[in-house]
Amino acid sequence: MTSLIQELAKTELLSNLPEAILVQVAGHATPQLLAAGEVLLTPDEDNAHVYLVLSGALEIHFESLDSPAIREVAPGGSVGEMSVIDDTRPSAYVVAKVPSRVFKIHRDLIQDMVADSHSVAGNLLRLLTRWLKENTHRIVRDRWQIQELTDHVDVDALTGLYNRRWLDNAIGRLLEQSVKAQKGLGVLLIDADHFKQYNDTHGHQGGDQALVALSNVLKTTVRPYDFATRYGGEEFLVLLPNTTLPEAISTAQRISDATRAAPVVSPSGDKLPGITVSIGVAVSDAFSTPQALVAAADSRLYAAKNAGRNCVRF
Repeated sequence: MTSLIQELAKTELLSNLPEAILVQVAGHATPQLLAAGEVLLTPDEDNAHVYLVLSGALEIHFESLDSPAIREVAPGGSVGEMSVIDDTRPSAYVVAKVPSRVFKIHRDLIQDMVADSHSVAGNLLRLLTRWLKENTHRIVRDRWQIQELTDHVDVDALTGLYNRRWLDNAIGRLLEQSVKAQKGLGVLLIDADHFKQYNDTHGHQGGDQALVALSNVLKTTVRPYDFATRYGGEEFLVLLPNTTLPEAISTAQRISDATRAAPVVSPSGDKLPGITVSIGVAVSDAFSTPQALVAAADSRLYAAKNAGRNCVRF
């Protein structure tokens, strides 16, 4: 058995084949040398061959040659199968990562071997199945990464609550759902009382811990299907789907009481003074807009502050 036939026998596509078939394949072409960076396949050109990697390594790039490589093909692997099978141009760029040797097999010979040999058909099926699995795993992983990045974009870093960006995107949708269901959407606009003074007295870290304590109250006080958001600075906004005014007032009062009792602890573990909140409550009707609903809650928050703070107004 010659050196080339031994190399072909080690490839996944031609493994476990009779020597006679390997000799036939070897007689159809000679190994092709690729310099590092040389493009082997491109979506811009037709392809009629499967390329077996004998040495070196190939990289696969989607969209452009400048995009990150999505896969590396080591000796024994192959490229070009999909475009040969469905008679289309390659879907990606294939480039030599390092100086490499490949062996090309024409589409016609591939089809003849598949028709004549169950082993070739089985090898090709295994290659394609693994390729599909790898791409499925990649898609799932990428979706999780996208979701994770989206979560980071929509979540306030300090408190872990939804941020203003999320709120601006969500409130219109939630209000529309409430109108269709003929239910109210409650809005609680919450302001930490005398927060500037608290910050000046206990420093920004102390102020941050006070906001974290308030955010923890919101997380544990609202219902599982309510949405607590950091509206900006020391202001928080809570959305209460499918809520009546009495229910919204009751939730606001629970938040006020729980905040008053919540401990505030410095990063070093020292106990800091607690805080209180002022809360404005509004509930939508069939004619509400997001802007009008938030404005109504804001006017009632203003009333709570004028009433001496540490109270709920509706």
